[in-house]
Amino acid sequence: MVIVFIGPPGCGKGTQANILKDSILPDLNILTVSSLLKEKSQDESILGKEIKHKMDNGDLIEDTVVISVLKEKVNSLSNEQILIDGFPRSSIQADSLLEIFDNKELSIINFEVDDSQLLQRIKKRSMEESRADDNFFEKRLQIYKKSHQEITNSLKKNYQVTDIQANDEINAVTAKIVDKLGLNWGNLYWLLNTFSIFSPLQEISIGKNSRCKFTSK
Repeated sequence: MVIVFIGPPGCGKGTQANILKDSILPDLNILTVSSLLKEKSQDESILGKEIKHKMDNGDLIEDTVVISVLKEKVNSLSNEQILIDGFPRSSIQADSLLEIFDNKELSIINFEVDDSQLLQRIKKRSMEESRADDNFFEKRLQIYKKSHQEITNSLKKNYQVTDIQANDEINAVTAKIVDKLGLNWGNLYWLLNTFSIFSPLQEISIGKNSRCKFTSK
């Protein structure tokens, strides 16, 4: 299984990826492109220094570099349960998925969040995590918007792209993703109850013809 999460910075891709790994897919390899690039930027090579300079200034890394770094990591994995976060960010990167994953079927989830919601989340995250890239949030968001439609059009040539409304609470977004991916959600109650995400007697919709009611302790 190969899952691809796309969406603007601050839309919750990382949070949802960790929930899937912690509750349903323990062997899932989460590949965050920003983390892979950050790791490469610590390399003292010319390429490593170039990546570091661009990341420090909030600039995008060239497609060829990003594709190469991701492909190298994917080829090093023995487990084929993979979730990609933060890729593709251009139509060229989107087209490269066929080569990187050798024409495998991919499950692509597109997170949709209002700008006002994104700004609130980023402000909160910057205070809690002190992430350097959040300092360039508005710049990153504008870059994302300029390329997103082109990216989704490229993806749709080869794959089905599923849109997820991610303005909702974490639990509701998780339920939508689990349903769209066709995963076994038997562990979902345990996870959400553990993290106190559900409010008492909250109902969520799982699939078209069923509803589940969870009661938090």
